[in-house]
Amino acid sequence: MILSRHSLSTVNYVSRRFVQNLPRNVRLELDSEVNKQLTSDSTKSAFFKEHKGKFYHKNVLPKQLEETINTVLSDIEPQRLKVDMKLLADHLAERHLPMEQRELQTIAQNVIQNLIDTEPRMNTLALSPEQREEINLKRQHELVKRLKSSIYRWQPLSFDEYKSKIYLATNFASHYAMLSQIFNEIKKRERDFLPVRLFDFGSGVGSVMWAAMHVWGKQTFAEILNVDKAREMNELSQLILQKGQPNKTPLVHGVVYRQFMPHGRENVFDLVVADHTLFEFENRFERLKAVQSLWYNVKPGGFLILVERGNIHGYTAINEARDNILNRIAVSAETINKNDVEEMNDEESLKENDDSSFTKRYSPAHIFSPCPHDMTCPKAQLNTPCRIATRFRPLQIFDLQRNVPNFEIAQMSYIVVRKGERDKNDIYGTWPRVIEPIIDRKNHQHVRLCCPNGEYVNVPISKNKHGVGLHRLSHHAAPGDIFPVTAEVIEDKSTTNKENEIISSPRRRRAYRT
Repeated sequence: MILSRHSLSTVNYVSRRFVQNLPRNVRLELDSEVNKQLTSDSTKSAFFKEHKGKFYHKNVLPKQLEETINTVLSDIEPQRLKVDMKLLADHLAERHLPMEQRELQTIAQNVIQNLIDTEPRMNTLALSPEQREEINLKRQHELVKRLKSSIYRWQPLSFDEYKSKIYLATNFASHYAMLSQIFNEIKKRERDFLPVRLFDFGSGVGSVMWAAMHVWGKQTFAEILNVDKAREMNELSQLILQKGQPNKTPLVHGVVYRQFMPHGRENVFDLVVADHTLFEFENRFERLKAVQSLWYNVKPGGFLILVERGNIHGYTAINEARDNILNRIAVSAETINKNDVEEMNDEESLKENDDSSFTKRYSPAHIFSPCPHDMTCPKAQLNTPCRIATRFRPLQIFDLQRNVPNFEIAQMSYIVVRKGERDKNDIYGTWPRVIEPIIDRKNHQHVRLCCPNGEYVNVPISKNKHGVGLHRLSHHAAPGDIFPVTAEVIEDKSTTNKENEIISSPRRRRAYRT
């Protein structure tokens, strides 16, 4: 494993604003196989942009699909469509997760205490009953006003036919690009994996389905199950399959639409996806319960994919689902004792009362992407979201084509969990992943890496210290790339002692802002 935990024992300083450098006694080198490829490749500059750790995919909507969407949107006046798309995009960008009951109680207590502390003192015994009643009404009015300004009022999204079309025009292209990038990484890393059954929970207008068919082909899937509680969304997704004509035969067979989660179909689907869906549950318990149900529908060797917006709220939803799967659902049956089962039967752990059912449903799991490890996310300690950018071309609406930019950047927080043990021979499991934009300096670059040992470090890479190959590789790196490097611990006591002295002294600590 690259960058063993022992080699990074000195990196113990945790801050919300800083990330530590790679220790000096750890030396990075290009992976041997990648170095051979670099030496034998005649087009070296192209190699740095397209090496095996990059999973760039051409995120442009197919022409026929784009024409079909334009046909579906043709009955909406262009300027009205433009205004409503902006309103919906702003609303979705500002959405938060619903507040839990404990959070609400804490906020209410703080508001009440603050109101009591700031209220001027008065002798209420000297007041008449009418005056006391008037003061109490003013207090209640001020209390309600402060509570409204302090508490986020979450509401689930509701769609009719018109709102579904606005959602289609606003989000289809970006969601399609995000899923295409994720699916493309799975296809390149697991060449023998061919999904036959796809389950899209919260399918909306079908962006997941179209992205999967674009990566693996329409003939690959025998069944595609789309589940969305909004009937209008399902009808719009089916209309796109029919090229915008209600009476026409669908382009793809085996597509099924439902409004509720399937029951009694465990271990069936090769791909289970929930794309921008976790925000629609009213509390954490319901979210994790849905994640558990989705996990039980994944076939052994299959993938569970969860995607949300790349902000702190989307990252929080993804991270809590990640921790729940690794620490509560996919635990080894041999390590479960009676006390563990009793602990997992409470509401927050979402476990069932039947021990035999739990053992039957047991299955190991590991993080396939983007994390190269199964430990606690290091960015959670820094209170910063882990997110990956994807570049996409917005939907080219014919009537608004002059005002549409060529390409845009969308941020996503996501997790891909595979049902099964981690392959120890997988070379991708020994490489870290770039999770921040590269910081260019005059003679070096700062590369922020999430390492297989669970550490988040900053690596200053220069041509003189690391060589031309690694320097050029870092120059062309981007967030989301797997960085094909290996690490070696230099057993030098003098260097190690000097490093320990530097880390132990707060005044001499060097750090870089994230």
